[in-house]
Amino acid sequence: MTGPQMGGRRSTLEIVYDIFSVCLRGGANKTDIKHQSKLSDDQLRQYLALLADQEFLYRNDEGCFEVTEKGEVALDQAGAICMLQHLHEDGSDNDRGIFIRSLPDSECR
Repeated sequence: MTGPQMGGRRSTLEIVYDIFSVCLRGGANKTDIKHQSKLSDDQLRQYLALLADQEFLYRNDEGCFEVTEKGEVALDQAGAICMLQHLHEDGSDNDRGIFIRSLPDSECR
């Protein structure tokens, strides 16, 4: 999930996933997060504040952002939701497809 979907903007979930992916590589400073996640200054400030307030990210002694245990759990869950959503979008019509269609719409699109 490193770019916008065809014909649309990235969802909040995709942006958060991108930020987490950058920070999981041993921590990242604001500039790295901004460039690698393709965010504006305003988006960067908003997302970092939100993720830090919710204790998904923290700032280490060097000033780099790292993903907390809570953030890692959220990242795993988001990845699973996106994977299920993409299976559904691929049109798989098997038993798993019935389960996926019963899930509420996510921001994974």
